[in-house]
Amino acid sequence: MAIRLKDLAHHLNLSVSTISAALQNRDDISEATRLRVFAAVKKFGYHPNSLARSLVTRKTNVLGVIVPDLSRSFFAEVLKGIDSVTSTGGYNLLVCNTEENASREEEMLRMLLSNQVDGVLLASAHEPSNSAWRKVLLGLSVPLVLIDRRLPGLNFVGGDDSGIGFEATRHLYSQGYRRIAHIAGPHTVTTAVGRLSGYRRALATLKLPLNDDLVIESHYHEESGGYEAMQRLLKLALPPDAVFAASDPIAIGALQAALEADLSLPEDFGLIGVGNHRYGRFLRVPLSTVDQQRSQIGHLAAELLLASMDKKRLRPKSILTEPKLVVRDSSNRTGVSDMLTASDGTKRNAKHAARR
Repeated sequence: MAIRLKDLAHHLNLSVSTISAALQNRDDISEATRLRVFAAVKKFGYHPNSLARSLVTRKTNVLGVIVPDLSRSFFAEVLKGIDSVTSTGGYNLLVCNTEENASREEEMLRMLLSNQVDGVLLASAHEPSNSAWRKVLLGLSVPLVLIDRRLPGLNFVGGDDSGIGFEATRHLYSQGYRRIAHIAGPHTVTTAVGRLSGYRRALATLKLPLNDDLVIESHYHEESGGYEAMQRLLKLALPPDAVFAASDPIAIGALQAALEADLSLPEDFGLIGVGNHRYGRFLRVPLSTVDQQRSQIGHLAAELLLASMDKKRLRPKSILTEPKLVVRDSSNRTGVSDMLTASDGTKRNAKHAARR
């Protein structure tokens, strides 16, 4: 039979309220009493009733996490970063997967709130133009931090998407490419909008013409989208000599189309993606990419949420992680005889960049 709080109180000849206060480490309980209580807890195997405790403290020590697709390595790494902070703070995570469905996101948020989570981390499937949903989020009764996809006036942690687009495009320029295309993600996703903005900003800075024919919107996380977009680009009267792809899956599809067209990378054609997926360096032509620092995004988001929970009136804050360029064979035209250092610390000779 499980021991109850009043059983501990009877054994120690203390009141139930004193036992409860000791378990909460309240300052009005002496150290000697606290040690007696915890020794008895260990001896008898007492487990506090978390529901009853939450009614007293008004905390459940549970945080809600809503992401659009758990199968993506990006969100898996973000979750690892979140857990690295919350687990040491004594919090449990209730993770929800929306499958990029905005209605399901709303259902999941209602469920989390009904379960009285202490805070929410959200990568929203809603379009950024949805002002009604933004108003709902602004009115939440618990602290909220957005991850990866931002909405004005709300806490946010994510990659510097404009910086990602700028650095990727500038890198291709530095390798001698001049007709640089962009295979973009959906215009309804803020990360894709930011990367397109960075691409355009780089072209303006480098004094390269902006050609609308060189920008094609694609599915963000499907290789087939990149493959089809690349085929369209290759059919242009004047095809591009390089592509900045908004994601690694897009870039992988584009790479396949380029190889089928008998292009040699990086001599004839340059390619860079975003995400630093772990399989990128094992491709037929190892893929250059931009690392968003996924685990760090989760880590910083969790820290911001806990800080917001401690200080309920914090002003909304945006934190951007710094893009990290990872140069591999697919774009390393000027350094084909050099040793490259990837983000994983491995060094490799790239003089045989085009692997046929």
